Amino acid sequence: MVYCMRNRFRILSAALLVLGCQAASASTWIFASTPDSSYYVTSGSSYGNRVTFSEGTEKLLTTGWSDTADAPVHGFETAFIRRFSTGLGVCNREEGAINDCISGGLDHQVDNISQQDLVLFLFDSPQAMQSLVIDPYGIWDRDISYWIGNVSSTVDLSGATFATLGSLGFFSGQLDSLNSAGEAALTISLGGLVGNALLVGALNPADGTPDRFKIRSLTTTMTVVPVPSAAWLFLSALGAVTGTFGRRRQLA
Repeated sequence: MVYCMRNRFRILSAALLVLGCQAASASTWIFASTPDSSYYVTSGSSYGNRVTFSEGTEKLLTTGWSDTADAPVHGFETAFIRRFSTGLGVCNREEGAINDCISGGLDHQVDNISQQDLVLFLFDSPQAMQSLVIDPYGIWDRDISYWIGNVSSTVDLSGATFATLGSLGFFSGQLDSLNSAGEAALTISLGGLVGNALLVGALNPADGTPDRFKIRSLTTTMTVVPVPSAAWLFLSALGAVTGTFGRRRQLA
């Protein structure tokens, strides 16, 4: 009987240890229209629309933005986001009618030509941001700027500026990845910083060489969720009971 109790205790200990230490495997969200692309739903067909992606039980909300507002000057306002064959692209309010932007071939890329286009990725739970794949249409410079944060699930970037992103919860400050020009897809490391939000755009401010790309995919890892303290208390209590029972058997 003592052996059985101890054996059960060991099994339960191992199970709780696994639960407490295990992190979910990396998730790669594929935005390009490929056979293995992530399931998605588009809501709305004008500025401020949304595209929501799913991977198992995980959800990822994406929205488009641009610094085209007049009040404040260069403030953010909603843009149109769409899933294209090579990834997510953005049409802002200064690029003509949405349909004209889409059919223009270049305008709907994420770019920093006259205006700064941005894509906001918002998760249900904190993620370690691992890497991003961008894919330009044509030969373009491929510099990007990005911000990682812990923000409200209802965050609204309207009226925000690059200078006020920190007040919304983007703790990382602006991070840049400077890359050579090319037409091939490029993988960019995001450093593994943990947050529930990622904001991505072409290099800010533009350096005179236009940056243009679609966002092809994003790889993240869910952060570890600790075992509730009640489980560890139960485990400790079970250990005490097992030990007491064993000592009584020995004394008998």
